Amino acid sequence: MKISPRWYQQEAHDTCIAWIKKCSDSCIIEAPTGAGKSIIVAMLANTINKMSGKKILCLAPSKELVQQNREKYLLTGEPASMFSASAGRKETKSAVVFGSPLTVVNNLSKFGSQYAAVIVDEADGITPTLKKIIEHMKTENPLLRVIGLTATPFRLGS
Repeated sequence: MKISPRWYQQEAHDTCIAWIKKCSDSCIIEAPTGAGKSIIVAMLANTINKMSGKKILCLAPSKELVQQNREKYLLTGEPASMFSASAGRKETKSAVVFGSPLTVVNNLSKFGSQYAAVIVDEADGITPTLKKIIEHMKTENPLLRVIGLTATPFRLGS
């Protein structure tokens, strides 16, 4: 089965791809709960991998979101690895890797210049762990694209 995005998912994808083609600055996609951010993650990972020929790391804060995002990506017809101790798998063989931040930060040497982008789900929760991952990967690849998705871009007190 292939992904059939809703119009606003396609628009978010297309706008993000246009952005990363013109610059290497980070970007964020704000979409309400239930809008299908997992589909947007899958579409972006697939497109950026095909454009760059490089690997993509997709991070999510929980085992459930890592698994959900990977399942949506599999609908593209492409394989995907999972790098999440809580989900019981730590592999990076596929072009697109879905991982949890704590597992990735404890294995940073596996994530370097071969990656074109990091896609962060629930990006409103940028933690020191996520910052460490991104800083390491940007050291390895200064042109690394960082894309965040969130339903809540602003939090009180932050």
